[in-house]
Amino acid sequence: MMSRLVSVIVMLMALTSLPTIAREHKNWKMAILSDIHVMAPELLQEDGAAFQNYIAHDRKLLRESSDLLKSAVADLLEERPDVVLVTGDLTKDGEAVSHQYVAEQLLKPLRKAGIPVYVIPGNHDVNNPHAVVFLKDTVQRTKTVTPDEFAQCYSDYGYGQAAIARDEHSLSYVVQLDESTRLLAIDACKYEENDYTLNTCVTGGRIKEETMDFIRRQVADAKRQGCRVLTMMHHGLVRHWKWQDRVMADYLVDNWKSRAKEFGRLGLNIVFTGHFHAQDIAACGKGDKRVYDIETGSTVSYPLPYRIVNFEDGQIDIQTKYIRHIPNFGSAEELEAHARRYAEAGIATIVKEMLPKKVPTDVAHQAGEALAEAYVAHLAGDERMTDSYPAVLKAACKKLRPYSWKYAFALKKLGKYLYTDLEPADNTFLMKNEEF
Repeated sequence: MMSRLVSVIVMLMALTSLPTIAREHKNWKMAILSDIHVMAPELLQEDGAAFQNYIAHDRKLLRESSDLLKSAVADLLEERPDVVLVTGDLTKDGEAVSHQYVAEQLLKPLRKAGIPVYVIPGNHDVNNPHAVVFLKDTVQRTKTVTPDEFAQCYSDYGYGQAAIARDEHSLSYVVQLDESTRLLAIDACKYEENDYTLNTCVTGGRIKEETMDFIRRQVADAKRQGCRVLTMMHHGLVRHWKWQDRVMADYLVDNWKSRAKEFGRLGLNIVFTGHFHAQDIAACGKGDKRVYDIETGSTVSYPLPYRIVNFEDGQIDIQTKYIRHIPNFGSAEELEAHARRYAEAGIATIVKEMLPKKVPTDVAHQAGEALAEAYVAHLAGDERMTDSYPAVLKAACKKLRPYSWKYAFALKKLGKYLYTDLEPADNTFLMKNEEF
């Protein structure tokens, strides 16, 4: 696949208690983790119907979440990146104990090894009424965190002394990575709209006008100081597949087209995101205003990926690696297969429950299987439709159409669009400095 190339953004180590890397330093490395969704072990006080019902409607390996992150951290300690970004959804549902577990135990080995780690909240992480303890057949609410408590918990992960600027209107911040590079971490979550009475947690995102003013000021200041800016946030800035903004708009920031255009005008040509749990790189705009949204999949969803980004001699080499070893799984293949089955089953369940009650079970199952194949292909990235899939999708739509023309039409479009990769490449992507 022919790939358009993006502007180089250099990112290195934090200034606080760590050595800076000189301007002439050419070769360095960063790692990207996303949607780690850690569930502290004490939240599952007694397994039973409540937890089983939750995971039946979920596509995350919550039971294995801490082991998966431990494995990723162990890999990164071997990899030795110069910096690690975590692009949101740090916890299952914003439980205070989960945040403490992430900050004080799971990510701490990286910091102890001298590797700075910077985080941003996701839609699950703050002021979340879904923060619960599972008690066999029931749940009980447990403490979540406020925005201030989130910042306090992650004071060593971007919100403390390392921050050279903090937005008064969100959990956005800036850190100086080296003498010529800054990280702009953008909070686009809507946690102020979560409702405890209705027990709702808002999935969608937006960049507040006040936060856009903060972004503009920080970009202007970085330019005055001769610094380039690297950006991260949780929600997507660019559409990753056709129809995403029509049927799953909550995975993009509101008014994404205009926001992406302004990012391009500001020179914010690359943003690391998460949220949809997929390995995908999408782009919009032209020339030096072209913006690349580099989305990283989840450590608790198939295919259990993380990214390694090597900056070497004027080019950026983006690679994908995978978590493949945790307790209770005898082989990498066994863990990968388990994650894939889990993702497929989760989507099949969601499809079945979305369809009208009149749809027979076997028809709903066939529709779920058809969409699940496209969905897991999109999660893995670089999706290439198999020769057999068009017939599989057509058969499922034909069976569904007599019961619901609307859902049959949606299935046809979603199956096709999720299985059709947009440029550029998703898992291995080489960018050359001189190209832009």
